[in-house]
Amino acid sequence: MLNKFRVVHNKLRLYKNFELLGQKAAIEFTLPSVSFCTPHLAYMGTERSMVMIASAATTRQFREHGENSNKFEIMSMATSGIVESFPTGALVPKAETGVLNFLQKYPEYDGKDVTIAIFDSGVDPRATGLETLVDGKTIKVIERYDCSGCGDVDMKKKVTPDENGTLKGLSGTTLTLSPELLALNTDTDKAVRVGLKCFGDLVPSKVRDNIVAQAKLKHWDKPHKIATANASRKISEFESQNTGEAPKLPWDKKIIKENLDFELEMLNSYEKVYNDVKTSYDCVLFPTANGWLTLIDTTEQGNLDRALRIGEYSKTHETQNVDDFLSISVNVHDEGDVLEIVGMCSPHGTHVSSIASGNHSSRDVDGVAPNAKIVSMTIGDGRLGSMETGTALVRAITKVMELCREGRRIDVINMSYGEHANWSNSGEFGDIRRKVKKNSGYSSRVGDLMNEIVNKYGVVWVASAGNHGPALSTVGTPPDISQPSLIGVGAYVSPQMMEAEYAMRDKLPGNVYTWTSRDPCIDGGQGVTVCAPGGAIASVPQFTMSKSQLMNGTSMAAPHVAGAVALLISGLKQQNIEYSPYSIKRALSVTATKLSYVDPFAQGHGLLNVEKAFEHLVENRQSKDNMLRFSVRVGNNQAKGIHVRQGVLRNFIDFNVNIEPVFFNDKETDPKDKFNFNVRLNLISSQTWAQCGSFLDLSYGTRSIVVRIDPTGLPLGVHSAVIRAYDTDCVTKGPLFEIPVTVVQPHVLESDLNTPIFEPASSKGDNSVEFQPNTIQRDFILVPDRATWAVLRMRITDPNRGKDTGKFFLHTNQLLPKQSCRKNETMKIISVSSDHETTTTFRVKAGKILELCIAKYWSNYGQSHLKYSLEFRGVEASNPNAYVMHAGKGIHKLEIEALVAEDILPQLQLKNAAVVLKPTEAKISPLSATRDVIPEGRQVYQNLFVYNLNVAKAAEVSLHAPIFNDSLYESEFESQMWMLYDGNKALVATGDAHSQNFFTKLEKGEYTIRLQVRHEKRDLLEKISDANLVASFKLVNFLNLDFYENYSHCIVGGRKLAAAVVRRSTRVVYIAPISQERLNKANLPAQCAWLSGNLVFPKDEAGRRVALHSFTYILNPAEKKTNSSGNGNSSANATVAAAAPAAVSANTTKPKAPATPPAATSVNPANSAAGDGVTTQTDTPPEGNGSPASPKKGKTNSDEYSEILRDFQCTHIVKCEPEMAEKIYNEVVEAHPKHLQAHLLLIQNIEATQLKSAFPLTFTNGQKSEKPVGENADQQKEEQKKLRSALERVIKLAENVIVETDAEALLSYYGLKNDTRPDAAKIKTNMDKQRNNLIEALSKKGIAIAKLAVLDDSLKDRLADINDVYTHIIKFVDANDSKAIQFALWHAYAHAHYGRMYKYIVKLIEDKRTREQYDELAAINSALGHEHITAVIKRMTVSSFPSTYRLF
Repeated sequence: MLNKFRVVHNKLRLYKNFELLGQKAAIEFTLPSVSFCTPHLAYMGTERSMVMIASAATTRQFREHGENSNKFEIMSMATSGIVESFPTGALVPKAETGVLNFLQKYPEYDGKDVTIAIFDSGVDPRATGLETLVDGKTIKVIERYDCSGCGDVDMKKKVTPDENGTLKGLSGTTLTLSPELLALNTDTDKAVRVGLKCFGDLVPSKVRDNIVAQAKLKHWDKPHKIATANASRKISEFESQNTGEAPKLPWDKKIIKENLDFELEMLNSYEKVYNDVKTSYDCVLFPTANGWLTLIDTTEQGNLDRALRIGEYSKTHETQNVDDFLSISVNVHDEGDVLEIVGMCSPHGTHVSSIASGNHSSRDVDGVAPNAKIVSMTIGDGRLGSMETGTALVRAITKVMELCREGRRIDVINMSYGEHANWSNSGEFGDIRRKVKKNSGYSSRVGDLMNEIVNKYGVVWVASAGNHGPALSTVGTPPDISQPSLIGVGAYVSPQMMEAEYAMRDKLPGNVYTWTSRDPCIDGGQGVTVCAPGGAIASVPQFTMSKSQLMNGTSMAAPHVAGAVALLISGLKQQNIEYSPYSIKRALSVTATKLSYVDPFAQGHGLLNVEKAFEHLVENRQSKDNMLRFSVRVGNNQAKGIHVRQGVLRNFIDFNVNIEPVFFNDKETDPKDKFNFNVRLNLISSQTWAQCGSFLDLSYGTRSIVVRIDPTGLPLGVHSAVIRAYDTDCVTKGPLFEIPVTVVQPHVLESDLNTPIFEPASSKGDNSVEFQPNTIQRDFILVPDRATWAVLRMRITDPNRGKDTGKFFLHTNQLLPKQSCRKNETMKIISVSSDHETTTTFRVKAGKILELCIAKYWSNYGQSHLKYSLEFRGVEASNPNAYVMHAGKGIHKLEIEALVAEDILPQLQLKNAAVVLKPTEAKISPLSATRDVIPEGRQVYQNLFVYNLNVAKAAEVSLHAPIFNDSLYESEFESQMWMLYDGNKALVATGDAHSQNFFTKLEKGEYTIRLQVRHEKRDLLEKISDANLVASFKLVNFLNLDFYENYSHCIVGGRKLAAAVVRRSTRVVYIAPISQERLNKANLPAQCAWLSGNLVFPKDEAGRRVALHSFTYILNPAEKKTNSSGNGNSSANATVAAAAPAAVSANTTKPKAPATPPAATSVNPANSAAGDGVTTQTDTPPEGNGSPASPKKGKTNSDEYSEILRDFQCTHIVKCEPEMAEKIYNEVVEAHPKHLQAHLLLIQNIEATQLKSAFPLTFTNGQKSEKPVGENADQQKEEQKKLRSALERVIKLAENVIVETDAEALLSYYGLKNDTRPDAAKIKTNMDKQRNNLIEALSKKGIAIAKLAVLDDSLKDRLADINDVYTHIIKFVDANDSKAIQFALWHAYAHAHYGRMYKYIVKLIEDKRTREQYDELAAINSALGHEHITAVIKRMTVSSFPSTYRLF
C-alpha cells in the first residue's frame, strides 16, 4: 500500500532548530492544512488530530479543524527539519556580490536605460522572465538576430500567383494565398518570393529528436504498426497455402512470395529511417505597408491561411511557434533576397540572458539587472552543433556597431562562448592609428574587431574565462586577445548555492569551481578580471519542456557580471556621470573582494563587489584617466604580461616594458587633451623578486621601463607578482594599470640509470598530501630528455576510509610553442581509494615543463590524504624527420633512443589516406550590402572556392583546408566554413575551424565542396586563390609496416624485428616501403598524396595507448599513362602508381571516359536518361587520335571499309533528328540486314525524341490525370496517337532482334560448364553480345507492351504477353540485373507487386539517386494505402533534391 501525505504550508514555518520557537513566547501559530491518503496516515500511524511541536522552552498545541474534526498528534521527531520557505534567493545568486544590497539601496538603478547584447546560442523571448521589463509592458528582447547564417533562406526566386492566388512552392506543393493575403502585398507586380527551410536548422539536435519522437507517436506509430501487421499476416497466409521450400516454388508463386517479403522489408526500412528524415517548409515573403511579411507553411498542406505569419522582429517583435514550444522570429535582408529565420541552437543563450536580466514576479529569482533590455545575437551555428564561427562573430559585432551609430546604444556585451587560441595575443597589436611594428605580433581578424567595439564604440565586453582548469594558463579566447580590453570572469560557488542548487547535505566554504580556467594567459597577461557566481537555476527556452534548469560554468558567471555592469551603467546614466569601458573595468578590479583562501589564479582581482564598484565610479567621476587605458607591452612579442616558464632559472632576467596611454576613441579625441595629459606614477611591486623603478612620469606617448625578475631565491613551484601603478595625486582610487608576472621554478629530476620518479614533498610520515574539498596541488616538473609518457600512481592512505573514495580532478598540461593549452594535456576525474592503487598514464613532451595539477573536487566532502608519484618513461626516434617517410626514398631509418632500458614492440599502422583537392573555381565577390558592411563603408568580400570529389565506394571522409584549419580567433581571415553537397545539391556535412578530426560517412557518388573565406581586404583574398582542401579517407583495412634490424633483411624481406630492448645507446631499425601489390589491394583513393597513422614503440600496454607518434607516409607521384594507340598523349585521369584499383576519385576536373572497345556495352550519355535505362550493344570502334586498326584476318579492305562506315552510321542513329535517324537506319539495314544493333539504336532514338521516360505509376497517373477539353483535348489525342505509334514501332523493332537471335543456341552455350575450343574467348564475346542484345530487345518490347496496355486500360488482358517476356528474360539474367531491371519494374507493376517495385527502385537508387525515383516510391506507398509513408517520402524528396546550394 502506498503511504504518502501532502502538506500545504499556509502560515507556519516548521523550524529545523526548535530553540528558535522558545525565544518568542507570545507567538501564535496557525497549523497548515494537512491531508493524508487513507487508509494509512503517512509515517505517523495515528488517527488523533493533536499536533505537537516541541521546543526546549515550550510545548505548544495546534489544532486543525478538518472535515471530521479529527485530531492528529505529530511529535517533534516527525516535524524536525521541515522548512516552509525554499532558499530561492540562491537559485539565481545575487547576495554574494552585493547585488541585493545595491538594488535595495538604489532600486531605480535596476538596469533601466541599459541594453545588453547576448552573443550566444539565441534567446527565447517567450521564456519565463524574458517577456517584458519590470513595467510588465515593454518588450525586453528588443532585437533578435541569427548572425551565423544557419537560419538564412534564399528568397531570390520571385513568383506571381495566378488569379486564384495559387503558386508552386519550392517543395513542389501548390501554395494558396487568400484574398486577404493577396491584398496585403504591396509589390508592384504582385509577385512573392519563395524559398525553402529545413526545420532541423532551427533547434538543437536533441530537441529536434524529441519533437520528431512526439510526431512519430502521434502520426506514424499506429498506421505503421497496422500496416506491418497486415504485411506479416499476408506472408503467413501465403506460406500456409503454399507449403514447401521457397526456392522450389514455380516462378509465378515465387514472385508473389518475393513481393510479400519486400513489402514487409519496405515497412521495416522506413521505420528505421523515420527519425533521420528532415522536414522542410515552404517560405513565402512579400512586402506590405508595415514591412515584410513571412509565411511559413508548417502544415505542409499549402493553405497559407494556416501558415505561420510573422513580421520583421525589429518592427513587430513577433514570434511564432513552429510547434507547441519552439518559437521563431524573422528578419529580412538585401531587399528581400535573404530571409533570416531566428531559432536557437541550444538553451544556453536563454539561460545566460535570464541570469543577466531575468524579470520575474518573484524578485528572488530575478536576474541581476531585471530592467535591462536584451539584444539576442546568435553566434552559435546549428550546422556545427552550436559552435561559433568567425562569420557570426563579425556580423554580430557589425550589428552592434550599427545599433550604436543609429542611437540605439548597446551598453554591454556578454559572451559566454570561446575557444582556445594557438597563440595568445589574438588580435592586432596596438591600435590601428598607432605606428606599431607587428613583425613579432599576430594579427587576428576577430580580435581586431573586438578591440574596436570596446575602444571606439565604448561597449563593455564581458567574457567567460573558460571551464578548462584547474591547470594554469587555461584562459580561453576571449578574453585572451591582444589587448586586455575585455572583462574576463571566473566561476565562484557560495555555500548558499551549494544548498539551494546542488542539494548538498552540508555547506562548504565558498570557493571557485575546480574546473574554472586559470591565469595567466600564455603571454603572461591576466585573463580573469573578477569571479562571480558560476551556477544558477534559471529560465530556459520553452522547447526544453522545462521552466528552468541548473547550469554551471563561467558561462553563468559572465552574465552575472554583465548584469552587474548594467546596474553600474544604469546608475551612472541617471546621475549623468561620464564613463568608459576602461573606468568600469578598473572599478571592478579595484573594488573586488580578494579571497585569501581561494586560488589566486582563478579569482582575478577577487569576488565581484557591485556596491563598492559603484561607489568607486561615483567618487572618481572627475578622474582624468576615466576615458583612457594604459597599453602595457612586454618585449618584442608585445606580450600583455611577464610569463617565465622555460626551464630552471638561475639568473635574473630583464624585460623591457612599454607603457602607453590610449584615449577612448583615440581618433576623435581632442588634440588638446592629448597634449595636456600627464600623470605621475608610483610603481609598486607586490614581491621583492620583481623589481623596477619606483616612479614614472607619463605623458601622451610611449615610455619604456625595465622590469627585472630575479628568481634565484625562489623555491620550486609557481610564483606570481604584480607591479601596480598608482597616481601619486590620488592613490586611493587604486592602480591605473598592472604588470602581471608569473614565474615557474620546476623540479629537475636526477638523471641516472634509474627511472626518473617524482614524489611531492610531504610532512606526513606516509609521504601523503592532505586534501580538503577544492584543495589544489600543483607540481611543475621539467620533463627529462627522451621521456615520452608518464605514469601517475595514486592511493588514499587514510586507514579509516574503508571503501570510501576520494574524487580528484587530474589536469596535466605542457605549453608548447604557438599551440593552445589543449594540445598536450590530460583532463579527467579520478576516484581514488585506499583499497588499491589508481594508475593513470599520459603523454609528455621531453624538455618542456609539465604542470601536474591534482585537485580534490569542490563538492567532494571530507579530508583525504593522498600519496602519489609520477614516473617518467620514454622511447622515441631521434633522427631528423623520423616520423615522415618518403616512398620514393625507399628504406626508412629510425634511430631509437630510450630514457632508460625499455622493452619495445614497434608498430606502425597507417589508418588514413589523404587526397589533395585543387579548387576548380575561386571567385571573389562582395557580400551583402546591408549585412556585411562594417561601419563605415568597409565592405566584406568572400572568396568562394569550389572543389569536386567523386566517391566510387562508400567511405568515411574528413575535410579541412590546411592553411586555415585549427585557427579561429587567431586567424587573419574571419571565416573558413565549407559545405559538402551530393550530386543533387543536398547538404551532407558542414565544417569550419576544427574539422580535421570529424569524419562523415559518404555513399558512392559525386560531391561538391564549397568553401567560403571572408575578409574586408580583397587583396588578401586574392593571395589565397590556390588554397587546397585535404580529404582524408579512413582505410577499411589498416596498413601495417614491417620493421627490420638489418638493412639487407629490409631489402629482401628477411627476418623481421619483433620485441627488443633499447638501453641507453641508440638502436637503429629500418622500415621497408609498402609493396605495389599491397597498395593495390588497399584500394587507396586515386591521386592519394600520403598515408597517415601512428607509430608506437613501447611494449608496455599503458605506454602503447598514449605514447603515439603521428606518422606520415608520402606516396610516389602519380604516373602518367599513355593511351593504347601509342601516340604518346597522356591520360587525363592519371592515377597514383600506388593505387591502381582506386576506390575514390577526387579530380578537380572530370576525367575523359576511356574509349569503348568493340563489342562492349556503351551508353549514349545524351540519351540514356531519356530512355528506359537499358543500354545498347554496339560494334562502334574506339574514338581517338589513333589510326584505324589493321584489317582483320580474312577480310578485304572493302569489307573493312563497309564495317567502319556501318559503325559510323550507327553512332549517328541515336544522335540525329527522327527523320534523319530513320533514313540512316534504313540504309544500314539494307546494307547489313543482320546487324541487329541498328534496330536497338533506333529504339533509343525513338525513346529520346518521342517517348518520355517515366516509371510505371508515374506514367499511369499521368494518363489518368484530369482530361482537358476543347483544343487541349484535341492536342492530347494527337499526342496519344503519336505515343501509341512510337510504342508500336518499338515493339516491331524489338521483334526484329528477338526473331533473328537464336535463343536456344544461347541457352545451350551458357549451359556449358567448360568451353575447350581454341577460340573460346572469341565465342564468349560474341555470345555475350547476342545475349545482351536479346535481353535489351525483350526489355524494350515488354515495356512498350505494358505502356500500350496502360493506354488501352487493358493491363490484365496483356498480362500473358508481359509474363512471356519476363520468363524469357529470367532464363538469362536475374530480374534485378541492370539490363533487365527497368522491365522487371513494369512487370511488377502489371501484377500490382508493389513490394517488388520498391525493391527495384531501391536498386536503382543505389546506382544514382533521382527525384523521379522518390516520386515513384511515394506513388507505390500511396497505392498500398500507406499515406503516412507517402508523406515521409515527400519530405525526403524535398530535402534530398534542393534547387540551389545552401547559403553560407
